[in-house]
Amino acid sequence: MNICFLGGGNMASAMISGLLNKNYSPALIRVIESDSKKRLDIKARFNISSEAEFKKIDEDEIIVLAVKPQQTESLLKSISHEISQQIILSIAAGIQIKSIEKWTNGHKSIVRSMPNMCAQIQLGITALFTQETLDIKNKMAIEEIAGAIGDFIWLDNESKLDAVTAISGSGPAYIFYFLNAFIEAAIELGLSRNEAEKLCSKTMLGSSHLAKDQLNNLQNLITSVASKGGTTEEGLKQLESNKLDEALLKATRAAYERSKKLGSEFN
Repeated sequence: MNICFLGGGNMASAMISGLLNKNYSPALIRVIESDSKKRLDIKARFNISSEAEFKKIDEDEIIVLAVKPQQTESLLKSISHEISQQIILSIAAGIQIKSIEKWTNGHKSIVRSMPNMCAQIQLGITALFTQETLDIKNKMAIEEIAGAIGDFIWLDNESKLDAVTAISGSGPAYIFYFLNAFIEAAIELGLSRNEAEKLCSKTMLGSSHLAKDQLNNLQNLITSVASKGGTTEEGLKQLESNKLDEALLKATRAAYERSKKLGSEFN
């Protein structure tokens, strides 16, 4: 199917890159981007059609809404006369389906999604939600786009997207924050920066792979490293006494509440 990206920012570029890496035809992809630098970069990088202004959208084209949330209303209202049978896949953070419907004169074929920045290396996770029942062809098309940048899940309630924003949307920053603190701690113990960066990053990467197939068994994994009376047990006691789990809960709760608040401002 033809895909029209409205907006050519980082996430749109990640999606396009993922699709092309999975042998999607460049001839089936186009981008509408008003910023001349972004537009020329996209054209040069991907060799796809890149236009400055919206002209016409084909009836069988998937519209990927990839502009900033504050640009969404004016853009959709300006092209609403062209929207009929198309599916709109929105990656505009915080914009609810009911708002997209309102700005497109009641259009119903809408899928809302929340990808994350790991899409840049096709290791992202994207949450999808729609109020409509998609036919097999359209559902497969949406899943092909989401699958091009990593894994995906379908949600049963749109309100869960605020939680997704707080977890997988904001989550990479939490991981980077922890990794940075881990590296600084290693340096404080006498390791060089190069030694600390390699040891900490490889430890995190290896541990995530080890945990991937044992997510229901994480406590046993912890126990297998933390032998009784050993060094790991002593370190874990410090994490527990400083209530790391509570701090993480507070962080995700704050992000969740902020996501809801921002969403209410745009809808």
